[in-house]
Amino acid sequence: MDLIRRYGVYLAVVILVVIGLIFFLFKDNAGSDQDAREKARQERMASSSDPTQGDDTSGSGSDGSSGIPDDGATPEYILEKYLEWSEYPPFSRPMSILNHDLAFPFIIETSPDYSIDPKTNEPTGYVCLFQPKTWAVIGNKDMMYVTLECRDKARNRVKVSIDSHQVFKEWEGQRFGVVSASVNDNGTDGDQTRGDNIFTFSWKPQKPDWGQMSLVAEITYGPENLKTTLTSSFFSSPSIPAEFNGVFSDSLQDGSLIVRAVVNVYKKGKYHLEANLKDEKNGEYVAYAMYDGDLVSGSNEVEFTFYGKILRDKDLDGPFLATSFRGHRVNLPIDPEWFNQGAEGLRKIQAAKTTEPDRELVIPYKDEYKTKFYKVESFSNAAWDSADKQNRIRQIKSLQ
Repeated sequence: MDLIRRYGVYLAVVILVVIGLIFFLFKDNAGSDQDAREKARQERMASSSDPTQGDDTSGSGSDGSSGIPDDGATPEYILEKYLEWSEYPPFSRPMSILNHDLAFPFIIETSPDYSIDPKTNEPTGYVCLFQPKTWAVIGNKDMMYVTLECRDKARNRVKVSIDSHQVFKEWEGQRFGVVSASVNDNGTDGDQTRGDNIFTFSWKPQKPDWGQMSLVAEITYGPENLKTTLTSSFFSSPSIPAEFNGVFSDSLQDGSLIVRAVVNVYKKGKYHLEANLKDEKNGEYVAYAMYDGDLVSGSNEVEFTFYGKILRDKDLDGPFLATSFRGHRVNLPIDPEWFNQGAEGLRKIQAAKTTEPDRELVIPYKDEYKTKFYKVESFSNAAWDSADKQNRIRQIKSLQ
């Protein structure tokens, strides 16, 4: 009892501190879990593909017949998720800054390359970054710049020597050497600062250099003269099938915001185009829209539909900023009409082969177009509906 009386206050303080630590740890974990769930939801809602389908890119399995993920989810749960996702059409989806690939479509983030000692198989503490400045080079006048730097355990840059380097075209698991890149650390040809141990590779494609490319560099780095091989990847599209010419207009149609863009088409065909929408007042991302269709040679006006319920649900008045207009000409060897031609169509599909990549990139428009002012009440609050949606609902309900 004397001990309790003597140290009771201290014990109480210790207990309170421990309880406090436990509370904050649980709170932090709960916050992290909540953030992860919200990010997953944002990704699901931004997807243009039905996330409850078994062949969705999210990785859920399928039994091959019902289109239901084989992950133990109940039909009731799947229906709930589908109804949430299908409030908006596949061609117009909500987005936020959490949808990083949509918010920053022209950037590719390369993971650092952590150095491993080949003798001990242990990390050396060094890390190298081989980073393209953009995800693709478009047209024969554009240049691809790739920077390379290495840092030590204290994350200070170390000296790097480029022993050799080569650009390759990647095709069906093979590499084919193409025109070489230039490299320097002297503050010219795309390099920012002379002698800062950040090397800049510059590369301009020739006409045949179309598709997925890789830049491979053999380097020596650090005071120990360590050696390693680094690879950086990007896409090359030297021929220009079309480009946005910077002419835009907007209007309200059936309760949705329509942004029209003029596209100069040099090569007719099927095109997939996208654009983002931001809140003009705070710059937050609101939605993105897609166009899929045939474009003829010459000047074409393309409509991007930003679905009214997205803007209504986010409680936003105009004006808005439409930006990051981008896309590609579809270059598949299969004509979708063949699927409707029975046995003859099947024969064509089975015989179809190609030696070309599946897309030619359109020159994007990265500036912002400001729309007119709109009151949020002018946008429709109606959920999207279609025959395909109702068929999907019936399909899921039949499993209950």
